[in-house]
Amino acid sequence: MDLLTITGAVKGQVELPAALFDQKGKKGLVWESVKCYLANQRQGNACTKTRAEVSGTGKKPHRQKHTGRARQGSRRSPQFVGGGIAWGPRPRDYSYELPKKLRRQALALALSARKGEEAVMVVEDFELAEPKTREMVKLLKGLNLEGKILLLVGGASESLKRASRNLPNLTVMPAQQVNTYQVVAHKRIVFTESGLKRLAAIAGVV
Repeated sequence: MDLLTITGAVKGQVELPAALFDQKGKKGLVWESVKCYLANQRQGNACTKTRAEVSGTGKKPHRQKHTGRARQGSRRSPQFVGGGIAWGPRPRDYSYELPKKLRRQALALALSARKGEEAVMVVEDFELAEPKTREMVKLLKGLNLEGKILLLVGGASESLKRASRNLPNLTVMPAQQVNTYQVVAHKRIVFTESGLKRLAAIAGVV
C-alpha cells in the first residue's frame, strides 16, 4: 500500500499485516462485536415508579360491595391516573464481554473489509505547526479526506487533540485503542506509520 505524505504525495510503500488486513470469516462476528460495544455504552438508568413508590393515599377508594363498580384497593394501582407503573423499566446493567480472541478476530475482519473497500490509508508521522483547527483542516484537505474520518496514531499528542476536538467528523485515537465499532462507523480509516506499527505490535503480528 502507498505511504502518503500529509500533502497527499506518495512517499513510499508500506506492507499491511495480513493477520489484520487479509482475513476472512463469519461476518456475524463483526455484528456481535458492534452489538457488544453499543450495549456497553448504554447507561441503563431508565426507571419508573411502582405502586409502592408513587405518592398517594392508602385509603380504599370506595367500599367493596353494592356500588356497581369494580372492587378497588388503592388509588396507587396502575389502572389509575397517577398510579404506579406495572412492568416498567428499572435500572439495569446491559454490559457484557466477548472473549479477547473473538474481539481481535472481529477487528481483523472489519479492517480487512474496509481495506477491500479501499477505505484504509497510511500517512507519514506528522506534527502540526500549531495546535489549531485550521491546521488540521488543511491536513485533511491535502489528503482529500471527506466524511467521517478515523485517524489512528501511535500516541495522541496534546496539540493534535486540541486541533481536532472542534471537528465533529474527525476522531483521533491511539491505534491500540481502536475497536470494531469505530472501524465500521467511519468512512475512511487513516493510520500514521507509528499507529500501524503500534497496532501490529499489540496484535502480536510483528
